[in-house]
Amino acid sequence: MSFTLLREVHHVPGAKGWVRKQVLRSVARCVEWTTKLPGRGLNVSRVNDWLHVGGAVSPSRYAELKARGITAVIDLRAERVDDARALAALGIELFELPVTDRYPPSVAQLMKGVEWALPRLERGGVLYAHCEHGVGRGPLMGLAVMVARGWEAPTAYRELRHARWQCTLNDRQLRGLADFVEAWAAKTTRAA
Repeated sequence: MSFTLLREVHHVPGAKGWVRKQVLRSVARCVEWTTKLPGRGLNVSRVNDWLHVGGAVSPSRYAELKARGITAVIDLRAERVDDARALAALGIELFELPVTDRYPPSVAQLMKGVEWALPRLERGGVLYAHCEHGVGRGPLMGLAVMVARGWEAPTAYRELRHARWQCTLNDRQLRGLADFVEAWAAKTTRAA
């Protein structure tokens, strides 16, 4: 998978592009902070029938995840983690993949997340992949699952960005996705 092909999904060249990316990331963080105010909606975006991506959800609002039909959560935050007991009490499974903010999960972590998610999705589950703000790490995990389910990476990225405008993968994260696409293709070729 070509990194440049993925970059074309949202890249605007030069200083204008750099400013655009910084503004989008800043606005996305502001939106995240406002969702923590009482009476605000969840910072969760529905990509399709089986995938949601977004930012952190407080334990007091886990029932809203259940109401959306979410049965499995992948938390990609290194800075904190969801309450596994509170989620389990609602019948929601949790998988932790700690990743530092603004960095991509490693290919091995993306593989683990995909391999954990796929059987749950095949049984009719609904996945929520998230990080703190829902800008990079969580959406990247969602993209990896989409690729594993047969999507072309640029098409998946466009679809996810259509559902969640805040998603703005940085260059490291785009490279991480490109590396995962190559590794997944190699793995599925070996298995065939």
